[in-house]
Amino acid sequence: MKLRFRVFRPRRWVLGLLAAIPVVLATATIPAQAAPAAPITPMWSTQLDFDNNGMAWSESSFAALHAKGLNTAEIDMSWSVVEPTQGNFSFAELDQEIANAAAAGMQLVPIFWYSGWGGSPAPWVTSHEVNPSGTQGSAPAWWDPNAKPAYFTYVTNTVRHLAGEAGYGGSILDYGFLDAQWDENGGASGWAQADIDEFHNTYLPQTYGTIATFNSKNGTSYSSFAQVPAATPGQSLASVYQQFRVWSVQTTYGALTASVRAVTNTPLYYYFGGHVGDADNYANIPDLFFGLAKQYSVAIILDSAQSTGLALIFASLARAYGVKLAQEWTAPSDSSQLAAQAVQWISNYGLGLPNGGGEDFFIHDGTQKDVVGFPIYTRWLGNIQGLSGAYSQQPGAVYLDYSQAYGNASGGDLLAPENNIGNLWNGYMAGFAVVTSQEVNAGVVKLSQYRAVLPINGVDANLNAYRSAGGTVLTSNAQLAQYAPAYATTANLGVIQVVPDVANSKASAQVTLANITSGTTYNNTITVSPAGLGLNSGSYHVVGANGAVIPQENVSGGVCASVNLSAASLAEWNVVAGGIPAGTPTPSSCAPPAGCATLSANQSIGSNGSLPSCDGRFALNMQGDGNLVLYEGGAALWATNTVNSGATEAIMQGDGNFVLYTSSGGAVWSSNTPNNPGASVTLQNDGNMVMHNSAGGVIWQTGTGGH
Repeated sequence: MKLRFRVFRPRRWVLGLLAAIPVVLATATIPAQAAPAAPITPMWSTQLDFDNNGMAWSESSFAALHAKGLNTAEIDMSWSVVEPTQGNFSFAELDQEIANAAAAGMQLVPIFWYSGWGGSPAPWVTSHEVNPSGTQGSAPAWWDPNAKPAYFTYVTNTVRHLAGEAGYGGSILDYGFLDAQWDENGGASGWAQADIDEFHNTYLPQTYGTIATFNSKNGTSYSSFAQVPAATPGQSLASVYQQFRVWSVQTTYGALTASVRAVTNTPLYYYFGGHVGDADNYANIPDLFFGLAKQYSVAIILDSAQSTGLALIFASLARAYGVKLAQEWTAPSDSSQLAAQAVQWISNYGLGLPNGGGEDFFIHDGTQKDVVGFPIYTRWLGNIQGLSGAYSQQPGAVYLDYSQAYGNASGGDLLAPENNIGNLWNGYMAGFAVVTSQEVNAGVVKLSQYRAVLPINGVDANLNAYRSAGGTVLTSNAQLAQYAPAYATTANLGVIQVVPDVANSKASAQVTLANITSGTTYNNTITVSPAGLGLNSGSYHVVGANGAVIPQENVSGGVCASVNLSAASLAEWNVVAGGIPAGTPTPSSCAPPAGCATLSANQSIGSNGSLPSCDGRFALNMQGDGNLVLYEGGAALWATNTVNSGATEAIMQGDGNFVLYTSSGGAVWSSNTPNNPGASVTLQNDGNMVMHNSAGGVIWQTGTGGH
């Protein structure tokens, strides 16, 4: 059977402006859950095609996977094989595979596809989706009055048939095209006549009640809902149709899940495919799936979880909604990056604790990713399974406005905010949360629980309300360190990533180290901050796997330890209570990491930039209003008092003078310390900003020490 690989590229289309955007989570009508669901235990899994070249997967095939530490295998279902003609079901091959899996100590997790994978849809499903230009696609129409209920029947009957079997481990529910919902090969769909009929006959009356209400809200003068256009991207009222597409995803997934829950309480999963930038096309809003997952006790499987930005977003959502999160690796097209991305995917798992739901390798098919990536996964599987506790959390958050996906053309840009979040974290590894606009709108998260919030793609009404209530809305990435101090600092950015999981007692932490490059060895030091980890006060030291001794020493802000990690490889540390044992070797160098504390000759801070102390508790901010201010958290300790001066840069000049300049080159403030070539200014971990000459003597300071 020919495989259809799920590879997605972000696409965007611009929607018309809508003054008021309904909260779709509150409008969909979804049946109530019928039975309490069984707890979801982590799946340690790989994906398989429906069968092995026309033959049922053998017991020995499953035994080989089980010997590698896996407990489940996901199997891509073929609607054509199971229901070759409508209403006639053939379970013989599937039953054999379920029995073979059970005999090998494994369970199978069927993946149900409406379309897009070989064998789905069934050949007797004949309708087609339509894109905005009127071109037919290969997927059946979303609201096809025959195909939709037939698919529900196929899924529900198959699950009912399997539910009592020892080799059955739950099901993955999908609808639309693969796990891309409304998208088909990079383009939006949703304009089939069946979809437009649902828009006119159900969505509009349910959402607006009367055509008069619709006209009032949208500035139109239609006499009936049938006259409202199924607007395409760029047209007037396109936002209304986009909200219908979002509503369709939620309503359909909710109804499908309810129908399955009515016959089984076994584990269920949703795949989340694509990226943030796909939200317009797919209508794949993460909060929509997490809301349903919470309601029906479903776990989420994140596709492309090697993306640290996506993993951070979904890990925060999982904690907020109380939903389990499994992470899937989708291999890159560049084979030279296979090992590096597999390592990154594996190390990202700790970001999701305590809501870890397992790992999923896509796909076990004998290709190069199997040769390179699968052994990395299975060799490190025991380490992943041994993780416990929770990813470090601090009272600072990044905020992601998702309203554009609901049709708000003026909402935050969704092109690639996960990349921005990932880049922020890679340059500054800290336990900040990621909060979405939909979490706040639905009341799942309150911004007031955070001391400060950094907008990643614009400021919306939620952030303005938070600021009006006294909350701190940050204006630069560097400011986040005041509220979410880094838990680890490295000598080189982009080579190694550090993912900690802190014990519930806050007396220790497990740390996963990953060299995420394909050819660079990291032979240097990492400084681990107990304060950044959120550990209890006291002394700590680092030990390697199985208690191995690691060269280390105490430095300002934490424990500096040696690391020698080859490209595309992993290591494990434990941060434990107690001072560094006597006789422990010290690293050859534990200089302060680049990017914190010190400005040397000709280094500067630009407008809205910040210089953090190495422990992250203090920051010198070059504010947009022209004032240079030293902060501890949100409290100002010192300032140049140059508000509205036009200053845009604070520079440590080569002559030893620290000067504020306007964009036109005018000096508005200085430390008055010229004739000191080689001087540097340092923000110490006690809160004092001190300038030293080349001989180490103090020649200027803010006098704010002792904190």
